[in-house]
Amino acid sequence: MSLCRINKLRRPTMNKKQPDITNVTKKTIKDAFWELYKEKKIEKITVKDITLKAGYNRSTFYAYFTDVYDILEQIEEDLMPGIEHIPPIDTSREHSPDFFENIITIYEKNSAYYSVLLSENGDPRFAIKMKNVFKSMMKDAITNRVSISPEEMDYALEFLVGATLSTVKHWFDQDKNIPMHQLLPLMVKLMDNRFVQELDIDMAM
Repeated sequence: MSLCRINKLRRPTMNKKQPDITNVTKKTIKDAFWELYKEKKIEKITVKDITLKAGYNRSTFYAYFTDVYDILEQIEEDLMPGIEHIPPIDTSREHSPDFFENIITIYEKNSAYYSVLLSENGDPRFAIKMKNVFKSMMKDAITNRVSISPEEMDYALEFLVGATLSTVKHWFDQDKNIPMHQLLPLMVKLMDNRFVQELDIDMAM
């Protein structure tokens, strides 16, 4: 029997259930990390903490992740596709709540993660990633309506996106204490400055 044949016989065969087992193992480790991450900052979480909570050894952990930060990065990567696939703002309509509703829908789907990642103890990098995605969507809508310098555009987008994310997060933090059909028109009103005009607030310095 040839050496090649011997090696082929010795090579372990892939169990049909192995991909499922792999996914379950990886998810269990992620879930264990997340339970810890909700309670304390990532700098204070160790591989030992995670493996003890997940019920696996260190070698199993390192088969899927390089370190603690790698878990967080993979969780964030899993969340990004949903954000990136939000339909763009309908620029043909002057005041459309569709964009805000899409953001709320995405947030609601993963609110358990967003509420932590966007909190004071969360990951600032993830907030920046989210903002950048939403900024690119809002930029087209703003460009079609106003003529401002690139520097002004940067501040306008930071204000609009920051306000949108903060408002949505606050709504969930308050257990959605007003219905969505009431929140969406309010957000549209805030964004087109009618709210400030109705309050007769002088914003000029």
